[in-house]
Amino acid sequence: MKYSGINSNDVKSENRSKIIRLLNDKGDMARKDIAVQLGLTAAAVTQISNELLELGILKENGEMEEEAHVGRKKIRIGIDADYTKILGICIERNDTVISVNNMMGKCLLKKNIRTDVSVLPEMYFERIIDTAYELMDNLSLKTRDFLGIGVSIPGYSSHDSGDSAAVQSIWDMPVPVKTILEKAFRLPIIIENNVNAFAIAELIYGAGREKGNFVFVKWGPGLGTAIAINNKVYSNQDGKTSELGHIIIDPSETPFESFVSSRAITDNVKEIFSETETPELWKAYGGDISRIDLKNISEWGQIKDPGLEKVLEDVMIRMIIALHNTSVILPPDKIICYGSTFDLPYVRDNFNKRFLEKFSMFDEDFLIRSTLCDHEDSVGAVAIVFNEMILKAKS
Repeated sequence: MKYSGINSNDVKSENRSKIIRLLNDKGDMARKDIAVQLGLTAAAVTQISNELLELGILKENGEMEEEAHVGRKKIRIGIDADYTKILGICIERNDTVISVNNMMGKCLLKKNIRTDVSVLPEMYFERIIDTAYELMDNLSLKTRDFLGIGVSIPGYSSHDSGDSAAVQSIWDMPVPVKTILEKAFRLPIIIENNVNAFAIAELIYGAGREKGNFVFVKWGPGLGTAIAINNKVYSNQDGKTSELGHIIIDPSETPFESFVSSRAITDNVKEIFSETETPELWKAYGGDISRIDLKNISEWGQIKDPGLEKVLEDVMIRMIIALHNTSVILPPDKIICYGSTFDLPYVRDNFNKRFLEKFSMFDEDFLIRSTLCDHEDSVGAVAIVFNEMILKAKS
């Protein structure tokens, strides 16, 4: 096969992406400073930035304040957050959130609906479509005001066909998500695994902006992971991604997730639930074991109880060892943690401390919490559209 090499359009597209990413990460800058930061010529930066200004992706934000400056002042340019809107559809096993967002991930309006598995998927998507148009009407927006639609979904989605694979507790058949939504909106549809989508959001809007090599861990109620290498979330040619929860750690071939999931924590607490081993839980729930349930783990998981803490300690150590092993095989700059299990008080207060006690070779800021938790039900869907339509767009 003859190798054609990299042409000038490829280089220009790459430089375009670098400029947008730099402005996204650092905020407003002057053209000259962008050129110095990226090692590009001033002429190249001026040409690309002027094209982006003409499109409306960038905007000029006044003169820079400089001490003892002689001559013409530098003009700051930056991303125009309101250049366009992005429609987000975040599908989870229990709920679906439809949101209207600006280009920088700010949610303008959203609505939560129940993920209804009692009806055919096509009927369920009709409700999503109706809800999206309702939000658009409330904001006096038309489809022409949108860059595209991002759909984050559990499991694997084919990037070519947009058909979701069978997803436990949602669908038991492939569903042509992309075809359904394209027909309804006549907009580009970007579909991504929900954990990958959030990891992309970390790269664009969160802690991943500083260093583009990290492991993203979503813990609770299950365990999801994603790996970012050089500002890109890794997947193979078939679209499959990292699955820490699926590794086998014992001869019974039980997946690792089975030992650390919310269900495992709940089952382990119920096994020892008694007046002697879990005295505070026993007192709080009047000895009624039926009230120790997976659905309300965020409630009883807040109680300071020696038995509960013992269970959480065991689960934490398993997770810590797994993350250490991941970091040895694929050394990231950091691990970004997110999810309801990390929010349980005992885990929140002790996880990082136990990790550093056990593996002191890591820096204190190696394990960090996600800064995007307040936008978890919309930001991933926005990020995958921004990534595909703005950062990857050809000049």
